[in-house]
Amino acid sequence: MRGTAVGLVVGVLVSAAGFGVLWSKTRQHGGESTPAFHVDKDTVKLAPSAVPMRFETAVVISGAPLQRAPVTARVQTVEALTAPSFAPLDGRVVEVPVKIGDRVKEGDHLMMVASGDLASLVKEQNAAKLTIKTKETLAQRLQLLVESRAASQNDLMVAQSELNEAKLAAAAADAKLRSLTVKQAGESTYWILATRSGTVVQLDAIRGKQVGPDKDKPVATVADLDEVLVVSDVPQRDAASLAIGSSVGVVQPGSGQEPITGTIELVSDVLDAERQTVPIRVRVKNPQHTLRPNQYVEAIFGPTNADHVLIVPSEAVVTDGAKSVVFVQTAPGVLKRREVKLGRQTKEKAEITSGLAEGDRVVVKGALLLLNAIDSEG
Repeated sequence: MRGTAVGLVVGVLVSAAGFGVLWSKTRQHGGESTPAFHVDKDTVKLAPSAVPMRFETAVVISGAPLQRAPVTARVQTVEALTAPSFAPLDGRVVEVPVKIGDRVKEGDHLMMVASGDLASLVKEQNAAKLTIKTKETLAQRLQLLVESRAASQNDLMVAQSELNEAKLAAAAADAKLRSLTVKQAGESTYWILATRSGTVVQLDAIRGKQVGPDKDKPVATVADLDEVLVVSDVPQRDAASLAIGSSVGVVQPGSGQEPITGTIELVSDVLDAERQTVPIRVRVKNPQHTLRPNQYVEAIFGPTNADHVLIVPSEAVVTDGAKSVVFVQTAPGVLKRREVKLGRQTKEKAEITSGLAEGDRVVVKGALLLLNAIDSEG
């Protein structure tokens, strides 16, 4: 929209180059010069028949809110429907039977890892089981000796205590292996498994790559793409009228397909300080998987909740420093500068949120010349 405004200003300036000479002239009446206009603060009064070029005006109307311009957005997975997989033990990738885009089921093999740490855990588990057998045999023998009065009761208690410790150690070794959420493939290899059904959307492992629990990035991520998020940054002035639950159209540029309808899930409470935009998240049903993660799309946000707004031609609005102004015809030949607040704008039309009333007549051709006249006189 900024580019449209700049183009409009440049166009007016070009026409002003030729018209400025005429504007500065006066008409001769019997040897006397008559001023073409008179400036009184914010008002320009035109002398009757003194200006060789007439200003065009248009009436301020009330109409339906303007459609917002499409906003570039990016498709992302839904966090609650996404499951990353990490390598729980240090090791080296030896097999990767899947690739990005493959659909998998919960429990399917994602990659095999060879790990010396797994061999140590298995050895610890086997040693604990062997210790239990040894301690059980010793305790049983001591029980017989105590019954025959060949050993003391204290020796039996010590043996039983050691047996209990061995069982605890074995249980801990078993728990370590179970907590890995992997499938053991051998004494030193294991499979990393898909923890949910869906599509492989991220894969960071090739044969020979070292993986382990100290890596920040998961080795693989599986997501259910039946629903996705469309994330966009909306200008602050447009975000004010957006609400959670509102419908949004999502279009894939160049596809020729009808917009897919989504629902606003989040309107951020935090403003991007650099771009002055508000992050918006839209949740979209995606049963055909036509929307793909990381894809760029266009989000079309609906109009405001207002039934009607005031609308003027875009040419009527000019910039005076940081302000937007129009020139209102208050009487024949009397044009008054008035500051306005803008809503949405298109190439042809602009919404006015304050500063005008329905039925006002505004200048649509030559507004910038009027502004220059006031500035030069001021």
